[in-house]
Amino acid sequence: MAPHVDPATAWMKYIIFTVNFIIWVMGGAILGLGIWIRSDSDFWEYHKGLDIPQYYQACYVVITLGVVILIIGFFGCCGAALDSPCMLFTYFVILVIIVLMELSAAGLVWKHADGEKFQNFLTDSIKAAIDRSQREDYDAMRFVELLQLHLECCGGYDKNDYHLDDIPQSCSSDRTNNVFIHGCGENIRRYLEQKAGAVGGVALGLVLVQILCLIFTGCLFCILREDSKEY
Repeated sequence: MAPHVDPATAWMKYIIFTVNFIIWVMGGAILGLGIWIRSDSDFWEYHKGLDIPQYYQACYVVITLGVVILIIGFFGCCGAALDSPCMLFTYFVILVIIVLMELSAAGLVWKHADGEKFQNFLTDSIKAAIDRSQREDYDAMRFVELLQLHLECCGGYDKNDYHLDDIPQSCSSDRTNNVFIHGCGENIRRYLEQKAGAVGGVALGLVLVQILCLIFTGCLFCILREDSKEY
């Protein structure tokens, strides 16, 4: 005779399965994003222009993160669907480790983030690219042009990074033909700061969902263990 499943337990199973199916889909999306970033030519233009060696490793970090999330989603879905205490326990342990890592990473970013220092680094890198572009380095020229067109900026610090007669057309607005007053280092920093709030909110929401999953998974694991002892 099959064990009776009370409604609360059934709801926990449905919630765990649904949430982890969404997590599994997100893992696939992150994996695809990492592969796309790794292979997209425009991203590599920015990478070469800014001379950020960590970019190369970051692509593989994103790909690895996608794979890990896929695995987490798989264990969560299968553990809930198959009533498998072993899979649920594995899922629980992995998720605890992930949550602790996320909280640690957030703490480190909060502690060591220095927007001014980052902007100075970007400004210096862009100015170096401008110097290379003026020596007819095609890759540097393309990078600087892309950056100035997309971010509506001019130079690393400002237009004074160019000689007055050498200011490129990409430094000017198509609408007014006026030269952009902000440097690209400042605009990149502003762009990232604008997105940081949204990213932080999503990350916080994800951590809260993960904590709820931990609670539900722990409860379901205990219920299944008790049922297995009875039967």
